Formats: sequence, C-alpha cells, structure tokens
Amino acid sequence: MKQTPATIINRDAKANLSPLEVLVAEDIAAFGSLVPSGNHERLVSPLFVSSLCAFLSLLAEENAHVNLTANAEPRVVLERHIHDSLAPLLLNVAQPRYLLDIGSGGGFPAVPLALAWPETAVTLVESIGKKARFLQRVVDLVPLPRTTVLAHRIETSEALSRSSFDMITARGVASVEVLYDYALPLLAPGGKLVMWKGENDLAVLEESRFRSRMKETHCTPSVLAYRLPGIERRSKLVILQVAPIGTRK
Repeated sequence: MKQTPATIINRDAKANLSPLEVLVAEDIAAFGSLVPSGNHERLVSPLFVSSLCAFLSLLAEENAHVNLTANAEPRVVLERHIHDSLAPLLLNVAQPRYLLDIGSGGGFPAVPLALAWPETAVTLVESIGKKARFLQRVVDLVPLPRTTVLAHRIETSEALSRSSFDMITARGVASVEVLYDYALPLLAPGGKLVMWKGENDLAVLEESRFRSRMKETHCTPSVLAYRLPGIERRSKLVILQVAPIGTRK
C-alpha cells in the first residue's frame, strides 16, 4: 500500500522533524504517488528523504557563494529540479549499474538519481572547479559512498574507461549531437544516453545525416514525454540506446 505524507511524518515523529524535513517528506510522498510502484518505495524511504534534506541544505548554503542555481529555496528546487531529475523513475527507465553524468553543475540530475539508486556506481563530471568542489562536499557529507566526482572536461578526460557505462545522463548541457559524440565511446553495449531536452532539440533526430550516423553506430533514438506537478510545459527525455552486440545487424 502506498504511503501518504501523513504516514511518513507520523512514523518519524513529526514533532521532532525540522520544517525542511516536513516539506521534503510531504513533497516526495506526493511526487512518489505518481511513479510506478517499485520506484515509489525508493522515494518515500526515510533514508531518501533525510539524504535529500542534507543535499538541499548544502545547496542553499553553497549557493550564497557559488552560482549553482537561480533560486536555492528548497520548495523551488524540489519543484523545478528534483522532480525533473527523477524523470527516469517516473518513466520507469531501468536502473543502471554504472552511471556517468556530464556537466553535473549543482547536482542535477545525478544527485537525486544517486539517492534513488543507491546500488548504482555514479560518476559526476564537472569542469568548473567551484562546482566540482561543491559536488565533492555533497558526496562526503550526505554521504554518497558509491559516487565519484571528476573535475574534468568530458571531452579531454583520461580517467573514464571506454565502453564502461550503461547509462550516461545530461541535463541542460550541450546539444543532442554533441552529447552523442561525447557519450558514444563511453557507453557499454546496450547502454543509454539519457538527455533532458525541449521540443526544439528534437529536430536533429529527423536529420538524415544524424540518422545515418546513429544507424552506423547501432544506436536507436526514443523520446519519452512526461508532465511534472505544478509545471505547465511538457518535458521530454531523449534516449539514444546502443544495441547489444548480439543484436546488431
């Protein structure tokens, strides 16, 4: 049976919770009711809620000194960034074993996904030193024991093994074609490049030159649309999946 905001708060003794903890518990319980049942349980767990509170606190603290997001008020971050980062769970995208996030910035989508998928080994790549140092603080203090931060540019990093990630994510970073170029050498057979994109970004998927490139590299595109509570626009995940070796023609 799905839990409600009230059941989560009562179990954790509401009188002893901070206002941030109450806000996050209520918000995540409401958002979690929209996702498939297996993912719902991950999101409403006390560990996920408490870890997300720690992340939001660190983000608000650091944003006073480093421009990580336009508005670090927790309610705004939950609505605009946390829910959107969790779109793969909303759409029931399979959990990867090894995830690489390109241009992690303030931690979206990688930190919420690392919290929701604690069994996944996550690598964050961020070329701006101040942001990379913030991400390392998050990893150390939340904590995220299976997460690694690399203060590198993705296109020049020698620390990343080829064909080693079964999911690569990118939100608000570069174009579809540029990300494809970055990700393709790093994706394992069967791996997915998952990008948060708008309607204007989809035209490249119909261009004959790009479609030929995808065919040559055994890569299949798909577009998954979703709606978020409180957000009018219809959002999209663009997924480019490399075929497993045994299925290639």
